Amino acid sequence: MNQSANRFSAGQTPLSPTPPGDPLPWTAITVHISEIALKGRNRRKFLEALQRNLVSALNLRASAVRPRYERIDILPPSPAQVPALLQSAARVFGVASVSPSLLLPAEREALQKAAIEFYRSHAQQGASFAVRVQRSDKRFPLTSQELERRIGGAVKAQCAAPVNLEHPEVLIRFRIYADTAALEGPPLRGPGGLPVGTSSRVLVLLSGGIDSPVAAWLIMRRGCRVDFLHFHNLADASELRSSKLPHLVQTVTGPQGVRTRIFAIPYEVFQFMLLQHPVPPDLELILFRRFMARVAGHFARENGYAVLVTGDNLAQVASQTSENLLAFDDAAPVPVWRPLLAFNKEEIIDLAQKIETYDLSIQPYKDCCSIVARHPAVRPPLERIREAEQRLPLAESVARALEKIYRIDIGTRRLPHTDS
Repeated sequence: MNQSANRFSAGQTPLSPTPPGDPLPWTAITVHISEIALKGRNRRKFLEALQRNLVSALNLRASAVRPRYERIDILPPSPAQVPALLQSAARVFGVASVSPSLLLPAEREALQKAAIEFYRSHAQQGASFAVRVQRSDKRFPLTSQELERRIGGAVKAQCAAPVNLEHPEVLIRFRIYADTAALEGPPLRGPGGLPVGTSSRVLVLLSGGIDSPVAAWLIMRRGCRVDFLHFHNLADASELRSSKLPHLVQTVTGPQGVRTRIFAIPYEVFQFMLLQHPVPPDLELILFRRFMARVAGHFARENGYAVLVTGDNLAQVASQTSENLLAFDDAAPVPVWRPLLAFNKEEIIDLAQKIETYDLSIQPYKDCCSIVARHPAVRPPLERIREAEQRLPLAESVARALEKIYRIDIGTRRLPHTDS
């Protein structure tokens, strides 16, 4: 290991534990919030939800995750766990950023001593440094600039260290709060958004592809609690447990520390209906999607879900023209949200890779839409679609599909790997 690996340079992310014998280990993690800070009188509700999700996602005791007015302090069982907990906390919705930290008395002498020890334990001899101070508590008797000068002067005098305010090799960062101060290491950026559980319960229509997991991730980032509904083409729905779907869902929801469910419905109900009542081939896919809208919408309405969420994108494929999307909405008993509506495919793939669902999504899986007619009508009149549906026993088939629902519960811990 080279010498520079033992110090934190400006902008460098601490991904390894403090070296053995280091006199200044990180003893806490500071979680910074952004959008939650704008919630006014509702701030406490959002902070408490974020606390619950962090406790679950990080598998910590509730007493180790302490919400303050403008932040959350996490107290790990040991400094060695800080790097792993930082990575996990940086994936939780509602988190703007997280930093390793050392909590200190809000006193100038304590800050100077910590800065000197930090420089000595993390910097090469002669490395340049700078001090940055941010005061959340403006009642502190010194301004941020005055503190920076005094702390920096102490480090320079004690360590013979050169100051470089523009491009320091070592950046020493402090925040001053009303109840404490913190020496903070380089931050990890979080996903932002709102904690899961602070918005509506929604039902996501899950395919086996790339788009719907990304749509679920985006809607969860707005605070929604999600469950999933999937139409399958398997002889036995229990086979889904060994498929990629539970792993896909757990990859999306697990980092938030929340449990979720997959509700599976057999495609054969729709297939059997068409065998008895044939329809024009170019309408089969559109009618199947309307059948999904009816089944999912009835299930959502009966089980307290506010809306359906789909991975649809405008004009990405023939079934997603504006006319066909409106035909889907026309059949749904509840509102439909489409978080990906204006994304292009490259943006969706980039986000899928970022949230680690892409490799799972591209594993082979027989999606129901791929076995329906491959050349759907692009802009069929709604009257023509409704006329074709009049030949179908829709009410009976929807009821039969709902009777055949199979449920899979998904926990918060990562599932064993599968290549199926």
